[in-house]
Amino acid sequence: MAARRPPFHVVLLAGGSGTRFWPLSRKKMPKQFHALTGRESLLLATWRRVRKLTPKARIWVVAPRALARSVRRELPDLQKENLVLEPSPRDTAPAIALACAAVERREPGSIVGIFPTDHVIRDSTEFVRTVRVAATVAAEGSLVCLGIRPDRPATGFGYLHCATRAKRRTPTIVKQFVEKPDLARARRFLRTGRYLWNAGMFVWRADRFLEEIEKTAPRIRRAVDGHLRRNRKAWVTATRLSVDYAVMEHASDVRVVPLDAGWDDVGSWDAVARLREEGVGNDRRHVLVDSEGSVVIGSRRLVALVGVENLAVVDTEDALLIVSRERSEEVRTVVETLKKRRQDDLL
Repeated sequence: MAARRPPFHVVLLAGGSGTRFWPLSRKKMPKQFHALTGRESLLLATWRRVRKLTPKARIWVVAPRALARSVRRELPDLQKENLVLEPSPRDTAPAIALACAAVERREPGSIVGIFPTDHVIRDSTEFVRTVRVAATVAAEGSLVCLGIRPDRPATGFGYLHCATRAKRRTPTIVKQFVEKPDLARARRFLRTGRYLWNAGMFVWRADRFLEEIEKTAPRIRRAVDGHLRRNRKAWVTATRLSVDYAVMEHASDVRVVPLDAGWDDVGSWDAVARLREEGVGNDRRHVLVDSEGSVVIGSRRLVALVGVENLAVVDTEDALLIVSRERSEEVRTVVETLKKRRQDDLL
């Protein structure tokens, strides 16, 4: 008789601040709650995608307490008890550990898929197929990453060094997590075929992950356990660490399954402009004359551009951003300046 397949749960990470998407993205409404690349928010699009993997009773969202109302408004079908609230943001390792502990309490032995809510995935069918392969590997005890096959020598992503050349939906061992490289190294990575972009998507058994974080970041595990026992002071003792630094770079038996599903991390206004060129484009209310590569986002009034190229114009009620697409990563410096000026009303 075949063994029963473990239950599969999904955890959506909805706590990103989205500082590179100011002025549209703010503390109370960060980028995942906006329709940056289509007709629905990135969060809702992610929800619809993972609904193909598992029933809604097994979909969880982890987010800071301050975003609880926004999550519930955007995802009315999310079960109340499946919203896991962090008292305050402590980076991805504590958030994921808290969600995995909640899943393990409800259904011990479950497999969990961890997915950010600010990505675009064009081929949801291939996404589902790949996640199911990853779940099969995770059931055997591996911590599994979903890696993206590079199509360019990108310097803005971390990489996964694979033991073998990456093949579609074929699991392989992760030899090393590599920090963002310079251009020369990124070109070499691309040529070898043994490096994948680290997309921050994972699949594992909840108990296996919790065992691993007990070894590699015990303060986080103690903080999570204390928080679940309603110790109000426990959460602030959790070390602020990403899941890569806290667990994945130190864990044993880490594998990767290549994901070829039209992935984009939507990491800057330049990425939004590129995706809009593929899809929704500019609102027809706006007038663009000899302004190739430019995009207008978020405005309720008419915006006209004449003779300017490769600009992103983001117009909101209380702030206007005009940025060269090639320098859109630098928008976060505007946010830093506003913080120094204590202009919290604009954050």
